[in-house]
Amino acid sequence: MHRFIFRKTLLAFMAGVLITLFATGASTVFAKAQFSQDELAYMPAVKLIELFQKGETTPSEVLEAQISRVKKYNGEYNVSRRDLVNELDTFNAGKVNAITFDTFDEARKLAKEADERYRNGTARRLEGITIGIKDENEVKGWRVDAASLLLKDHEPCTADGAMIQKLRKEGAIFVFQTTVPEQYLSPMTWSRLYGVSRNPWNLYYGTGGSSGGSGAALAAGFCTLATGSDMGGSIRIPSAMNGLYGFKPPFGRVATSDNTYETLGPMARTFGDMALMQDVIAGPSPEVHSTIRPKLDYPQKYASIKGQKVAVAYCRNWLQGGLSQEANHAMDSTVAALKKAGAQVELIELDVSAENFMPTYFKGLMSTSMYVIFDGLDKHRDKFSSYVKNLEAYAGKLTPQDQVNAELMLAKLHRNVQQKVFEKGCIALIMPTLATPHFPADLDATPDKAAQVRGKTYSSTNLMLTPIWNLASRYPVVAMPVELSAKNVPVGVQIVSNTYDDLNAFRVAYALSKTIAPLYKDGRFPDFRNVK
Repeated sequence: MHRFIFRKTLLAFMAGVLITLFATGASTVFAKAQFSQDELAYMPAVKLIELFQKGETTPSEVLEAQISRVKKYNGEYNVSRRDLVNELDTFNAGKVNAITFDTFDEARKLAKEADERYRNGTARRLEGITIGIKDENEVKGWRVDAASLLLKDHEPCTADGAMIQKLRKEGAIFVFQTTVPEQYLSPMTWSRLYGVSRNPWNLYYGTGGSSGGSGAALAAGFCTLATGSDMGGSIRIPSAMNGLYGFKPPFGRVATSDNTYETLGPMARTFGDMALMQDVIAGPSPEVHSTIRPKLDYPQKYASIKGQKVAVAYCRNWLQGGLSQEANHAMDSTVAALKKAGAQVELIELDVSAENFMPTYFKGLMSTSMYVIFDGLDKHRDKFSSYVKNLEAYAGKLTPQDQVNAELMLAKLHRNVQQKVFEKGCIALIMPTLATPHFPADLDATPDKAAQVRGKTYSSTNLMLTPIWNLASRYPVVAMPVELSAKNVPVGVQIVSNTYDDLNAFRVAYALSKTIAPLYKDGRFPDFRNVK
């Protein structure tokens, strides 16, 4: 009798609580939170997963918000796949142009499945998170044409690549393919097949390359994460120019290829998202011989850098006239942030200059299997973009000695870095990513499409400080945003840790992410201006 009365009283009490909650709207457990489409489009993956789990939004809602932005800001896809040689400056003028094709119909189906997985508790690590896929990564049924007219009718891929397999297994949704420069051979993204990709922060300027479409798509709020690859800075350059976090893993950390210059890696708007994606794609794969065992885990949070030594190199000798004021100012801001985080700053200079480094690096790169990217140039020279032909001439005649010279330069560079940085007890080295953030979107080897630093015009290859760490490929490098230039273009830095010591690079980047005002927050979003 007493148990019956107790149960009746308890049920009445619970019913009263529920009635009160519904009547007052006091709980968000029973009512979906409201977010604007722009908020959903730019929401970090880490936050979205929390919201999905709570039922406060759904993957389908986020996908539709991002599709809306694609339709508003990207411009027409080059669906006819025509040669745009006479339309480069006018095709999609005033638009981002970061996408080659989309798979929105399939993505909508997958998003609905992800909605249900969150409802029934079977969601995977990246369930329902949208990812832009670089026109290099093999996705079953997709065509990879490297923005080349010669490859535009290439057969679709018959299977997923190793990294794509890992992303698909964890529930990521592939929403579109992103643009690249032809054969991945330019620090800016334009081609005769897909036109010019532009920076959402300022459409006059470039989005970087070769993962430029991925960078622009993230900056524009078209997707939540994106894939990149890096054989000369192709993750770090667009990360810097679009205000993103990107990671060039050390050789073998992510299943890529057996070419030591090259690696695949994550691109994201926040540190946490970069770490999440890297944790998913890292680790051995039966597809690629060179991947490292065991898998390294990348946590979301890291120990303080208070009291730790961090080396800083302004790289004043990279160009004879010095780097731009914007690059130097970003380094000043980074030094201030390091000190605020309690680190001990050790100023150094590396014994390396673009004039001496770049020719040896490039000849070393091209004397590997990478030379295949020039296939067909002799017979179909009229089909190639100007920068491909220019770089073939820059490479010149290649011999085995070119690889020997690159290896000798690597040995000298490695000893220099070890002696000045890591043997001195520093946990990382920070340096600029680019000599200037201000590259015209259609950068080329002509005066009206060139980049300048302190009044001097340089070869675009000499304006990148990234290839150092493709030659020295066992060093992990995190790219992170620091600030905006006066022309509203992001400026970033590189954080380098010792060989295969990925987590110290992440540790420093995490500390800086807490002390430097983040982009994509508090009104600091791209406004799609178009101003020289």
